[in-house]
Amino acid sequence: MFWADNVAKNIIDSGKFKPYWVDDMFTPSGFAHVGSLRGPLVHDIVFKALRDAGQKTKWTYVINDFDTIDGLPKELIQDFEKYLGVPLRLAPSPEKGYESFAEFFAEDFKNVLRGLGVEAEFLSSWDMYHEGKFNEVIRIALDNAEKIQDIYQKVSGSRKKDLGWLPLQVICEKCGKLGTTRVYEWDGETVAYKCEPEMVKWAKGCGHEGRVSPFDGNGKLPWKVDWPAHWKVMGVTIEGAGKDHSSAGGSRDIARELCKDVFNYPDPFNIPYEFFLIGGKKMASSKGLGLKARELAEVLPQNVARFLFTRTDYKKAIEFDPVGTLAIPNLFDEYQRCADAYFAIKEGKEGDEDLARAFEFSQIGNVEKPPKIRFSVLTQWVQMPNMEEEIKKEGLEEWARYARTWLEEFAPEKDKFEILKTVPENAKNLSDKQKEFLVSLSKEVAKDWDAEDFQTRIYDLGKETGLNGKDTFAAIYISLTGKDHGPKAAWLILSLDKKFVEERFSAFEV
Repeated sequence: MFWADNVAKNIIDSGKFKPYWVDDMFTPSGFAHVGSLRGPLVHDIVFKALRDAGQKTKWTYVINDFDTIDGLPKELIQDFEKYLGVPLRLAPSPEKGYESFAEFFAEDFKNVLRGLGVEAEFLSSWDMYHEGKFNEVIRIALDNAEKIQDIYQKVSGSRKKDLGWLPLQVICEKCGKLGTTRVYEWDGETVAYKCEPEMVKWAKGCGHEGRVSPFDGNGKLPWKVDWPAHWKVMGVTIEGAGKDHSSAGGSRDIARELCKDVFNYPDPFNIPYEFFLIGGKKMASSKGLGLKARELAEVLPQNVARFLFTRTDYKKAIEFDPVGTLAIPNLFDEYQRCADAYFAIKEGKEGDEDLARAFEFSQIGNVEKPPKIRFSVLTQWVQMPNMEEEIKKEGLEEWARYARTWLEEFAPEKDKFEILKTVPENAKNLSDKQKEFLVSLSKEVAKDWDAEDFQTRIYDLGKETGLNGKDTFAAIYISLTGKDHGPKAAWLILSLDKKFVEERFSAFEV
């Protein structure tokens, strides 16, 4: 059974997670890296698997725009350092046309997700807090501060907080910072706080002390408490996170205990998904490692980009290292293989159901049949002259754009070739038999060939000259490109001007 269908079956069979409400969240503190896509896409696929199983399901994606700016991309440090400690929703946008720092980065990621077929309803944590939806859970958390500390200590082994610690931060009435405030007293209606100058290393508080209501958006729960609190506020029953959060003593274990002992809410179904890795390393936007999510559309068509996430079980890491490898051509070829299985089953033929489901879940809107020509072949075609008509005939114009991008940005040098205008220097090192073969081949080029028949004739002609297959084709490639390998020789030759090829091959006549 396909992994998402299996997850949906486990949820349904348990009978514990009704109504089915799938949720995930994102903090818009910068441009999301491609690894950030795994969470929302895992949840989107599970949501659709539940829907396919005939279940009524809700799917929300919370933008944590009430979070604090606690770090900045390098390019924003100079202009935005003064906003460290301020809620994302209160800092200005890096570009015109957006109301806040949060909106600028959130809209960018939402556009990426929508383009990849994510059907979630997007919600704002800032709005929910300011609409009073968190008032009840804030009161519960403040009333149970000691119990929350005990859970932290019991589950994670962390030391006790300072005397008087309360699980809340408020927005300083003087400087507008959230990340620097320490709340230390609760009288049932208001909290006392101080904006601490040295509480965190990444921001400096102004020293103001005050008293304020913690409700209606004046304050925010720390995220380890906010996570289970928002499950209760919203009614979430299904939410996963990266596997690091589900390690023993981690934030998921803390959230589970808070659900049970503080918020009196059932622990949602967990989907602890593995990481997205490039070159064996976890994606990290703060370290500049890997593609930005918004750049994925430049590298892959949306259906294929979504397939990158649908094809792999959530319990397995996604290894994707496009630079200097065949990762992208292999991904396209696998996408086509899964499409073949899907359409075979649709036509009543035999096909692998898991492969078919991987393809089906990758589709955005209507199911689209991909081209028949393999992407790996297309990467050769786009390097051949006079192949534009063939590319158009096969409906490959869109994929050809991605093939060229792969060649320009990612392809290993061995997979690139160029027809040289003059005889390559290393062609002088061809053996006499190879030169004799090329001269003989020059007399065959003008004929009206079918590519398959011509490929056979090339092989036979090499054999007649006393060459093995490897030396036969190496002679062709070296004479045209200077490399000893390349695409299928017949197709390459037939893509070129006949007179040019005749002159090039006949130039080896002794």
